[in-house]
Amino acid sequence: MRIVENSSSCLRLRESSGYLPAFLASAAVLLAVVIIVRHLDPKQLINAFLFAVASVFFRRESRVTLDKAARRCRVWRRDMWRRSYRAIPFDDIKDVEVEIQRPDTSVQTHCRLVLSTSSGTIPLTAGFRAGLDAQIALRNAMVDVIFLGRPRPAQLDPVQMLVDAGRPFAAERRA
Repeated sequence: MRIVENSSSCLRLRESSGYLPAFLASAAVLLAVVIIVRHLDPKQLINAFLFAVASVFFRRESRVTLDKAARRCRVWRRDMWRRSYRAIPFDDIKDVEVEIQRPDTSVQTHCRLVLSTSSGTIPLTAGFRAGLDAQIALRNAMVDVIFLGRPRPAQLDPVQMLVDAGRPFAAERRA
């Protein structure tokens, strides 16, 4: 997730699945064109169709808008086949948490941002991304906007978060 806009009126965050869906879709088109132009066996178009279907499966996108004037958080997500939209007043948000993926056997720490509300937790993205420090920086930017004029939640300690997530070796490297 990255900051797209941080103005006096709003803070906008966005995340997309990256280049893989675009690569798969372009491979499908290229393969179909080659098969049609060279008059190859039409059964080979099945491969192009499979590339196109795979590009749909890997497409994910999240947009988060923190409207400072309306004091409202809007979360728009697209996951494979469905779209979802939520509007949450700032007063309903208790905390912005950084959730660490479990179990994670990778050398990198994969995490995502989660809104803790009175009705439960709301993940801001479908997947987890590497980069604990980047997620903590995004969390701090969101906390600055959401908790303006209200008591702020406690600062996050990355080492303690890693220990709580069952990653003692990663916590030891950071300490």
